[in-house]
Amino acid sequence: MGIFKSRKVSSADLSLAFGAIAFPIHVWAIINILIIFPAWLLRLSLWELAGAVGYPLLDAFIESAILWIVMAVLALILPGKWLADKFVALSSVLIWLLSAWVALAHFIFASIVQWGPEQMIPALLLVAFSFVLVYGLVQRFARLESWIKKAAQGLAVLTYIYMLFDLLGLVVVVIRNL
Repeated sequence: MGIFKSRKVSSADLSLAFGAIAFPIHVWAIINILIIFPAWLLRLSLWELAGAVGYPLLDAFIESAILWIVMAVLALILPGKWLADKFVALSSVLIWLLSAWVALAHFIFASIVQWGPEQMIPALLLVAFSFVLVYGLVQRFARLESWIKKAAQGLAVLTYIYMLFDLLGLVVVVIRNL
């Protein structure tokens, strides 16, 4: 049990990391909602519109929670110096990078599905290299870790406002499915 005590992440760090992890996911959900929102306004009633907005927000919350749980479990399982010691900075920056790659893949999806192994393998290697590079930079430079942690603290306030909308989305989804 002493092994896990040395890898324990504080509740403040867990909370801050959740906010940082949830931020890009919620921004992406809101962007996608806003892209189609004008069309929804023309054809949906107010109650249907609330449902159409509530489902993606609830989905963003669930996705954020899953990624946060994965990062917390990894911090518990892996040696402390790999993740737990710099949990907020590493979990934040790795999820931000993952979000950036997923957003890029979303934009060029039509091209990606046509790729063969000669394009896919270098692309996957580039993605893997970017994660290793970012991980190494955060582990190496304390100032970078500090900047990322400050960014996570700033974004957490906005993210928790998004959580209020998630709660409203949950209420709408539950009422619609009763």
